Amino acid sequence: MNYPRFAARSFRSRPRQTDPQQTEPQQTDNNAVNAATLTPLAVRMLMSLRPLLLLALASHGEALQTRTQFQLNGGALYRENFLSPAEFEAVRRECRTMRGQMKAEKDSIALRRLGLCLDRRSVSHATLMSPAVAGAIARLTGAEELEPSEFPLELRHYVSGAQMDWHTDDVLYDPPQTEVILTLENDADCFTEWIGANGERECVWTEPNSILVVRAGAEGPKHRVTPVKRGERTIIKLVFHQPGCEKTPNFYAHINSFPGAQRSVAERARGLLAKGTSKKKGRR
Repeated sequence: MNYPRFAARSFRSRPRQTDPQQTEPQQTDNNAVNAATLTPLAVRMLMSLRPLLLLALASHGEALQTRTQFQLNGGALYRENFLSPAEFEAVRRECRTMRGQMKAEKDSIALRRLGLCLDRRSVSHATLMSPAVAGAIARLTGAEELEPSEFPLELRHYVSGAQMDWHTDDVLYDPPQTEVILTLENDADCFTEWIGANGERECVWTEPNSILVVRAGAEGPKHRVTPVKRGERTIIKLVFHQPGCEKTPNFYAHINSFPGAQRSVAERARGLLAKGTSKKKGRR
């Protein structure tokens, strides 16, 4: 938005008339002089800016509050009603058709969990890995800018007996990435837990169309998914990173272990592993 500019003006006062018999210098009222120099048009323009200034201050305060909350939580933030109803339903409907293609995850700390990499040409990928979603996550975390990752979207399905033990997310980028869990379906009795910066355990049953934003790496929170005894839960994991960051060897190692990964990327991962540039680690 273009704000009106005020041209700088200089005011030169006339020589002051003094009384020869007066010994004390005359005092001038600066406030009165300044008020007198404002024209009615200038006053109206200043008053018209007042709503914009208040809106800017409110937006800054909201961003600061959200950023503080994300940091106080130790790098974890839970939010409901993330996508619009139409966007969410389109993503959920498409992912429901892919359940039959899911396979058991390999080399994962999650037990009995099924997974699948979503096609980059899918509706879900176009919706979730957009600049708009990246911008929304950046505002929630207080980051200056985030970009959608090349790392594939992971469709994950928890069935009876599935769980994921305590862990921090492996670093796929340098600096570390931000990971987002979008819940699509959930009638399970499991909970997502994490350890906040104050050392206390936080616990939430994730609503459909909710997101859990987590900072990866050692500075991120330890978190887990408790065992499913009844029901099922379906989620999508998204990855966002800062501009100009570099992939770590873990990036290729993780893709190589996830069902439905692209063959070309998997071959590159095997090349890096053969050169000894990547440690074998359980997937998070």
